[in-house]
Amino acid sequence: MVTAGVGTALATAGATPAAGEDPDPNALHQSVETDEIRILVSVDENGTARWEMQYWTRLDDDNSTQAFEDLQRDVEENPENYTSRFRERIERTAAAAENETGREMSVRDVSVRAETRSIPQEYGVVTYSFTWERFAAVDGSEIRIGDAIRGFFLSDETRMTVEWPAGYEASVVSPDADDSGDRSVTWRGSQTDFGTDDPRILLGPSNGGDGADGDSPDAWMLGALALVGAVGVAALAYWARHRDARGDETTGATGGGGDADAAGEGDGDATDDGPPPELLSNEERVLRLLDQQGGRMKQQEVVQALDWTEAKTSQVVSDLRDEGKVESFRLGRENVLSLPDEGEE
Repeated sequence: MVTAGVGTALATAGATPAAGEDPDPNALHQSVETDEIRILVSVDENGTARWEMQYWTRLDDDNSTQAFEDLQRDVEENPENYTSRFRERIERTAAAAENETGREMSVRDVSVRAETRSIPQEYGVVTYSFTWERFAAVDGSEIRIGDAIRGFFLSDETRMTVEWPAGYEASVVSPDADDSGDRSVTWRGSQTDFGTDDPRILLGPSNGGDGADGDSPDAWMLGALALVGAVGVAALAYWARHRDARGDETTGATGGGGDADAAGEGDGDATDDGPPPELLSNEERVLRLLDQQGGRMKQQEVVQALDWTEAKTSQVVSDLRDEGKVESFRLGRENVLSLPDEGEE
């Protein structure tokens, strides 16, 4: 069994050093206090995973803003000062996991960046990224995720999202996810504790496939049909909202303007009733897409319409839900999103 120390070492790899430790050049600036940690793990078919560990700091006054600007400038000018110690800790973590699992592992492509984000509050975000070779175990058509970080510690301020490739579905998720999509799960430390053998995810081929090719004709066709359905729903919702304004019931009933509306509205990038998508934040794009589709849609349709990953979509939706701008509920195995006032319209 991999000890809890492995997970703890990972979770604190970018943290400020404890009293008595040598100063850590990788640590966040002493005057910048982290409010939230978000961990994103994207697992490939061969078991290799791309990790992102994001340290979020709320910039709610001049002091915190100035402190983060100083940190951001230093990260840009001296990234190696931040990645060197981080790389050492991650490599030790991978070495310990290798000894316990018997899989040869390695860490590469370690990087760091600092940026500001508005959702709508202003945040400073420091992101450490790295690739962990053979993080997950691959046995034929099955992928087992989690044995390399058993006992991972999730603090109340930490959430972890694990995403897997197309062509697979999860038959085991332990503990139960706090949020989930078709190809991702999210755990929040404020809601869930990992046991000594957690987290665990067992993946197998989905839809009768072999799990080896997410771009197979069947998978492509299913995705295309789902996208066509999303476009149709968007066109219908748009027509219903605007038929009175156009004053043309005949055109609306025969669908004369429906195809044009669908082409402009279906993917959430329309510009007729707002700025172009490149001028919108991620959160604004999701809200506009929901509005275009009548205020309610499946989260997986957002993934397809905006051409995002499961992990990115889950993160943006979580931010919107935290802000009270989006609500969600389960419908079977699907996560459905709605605007808070959708039921009042």
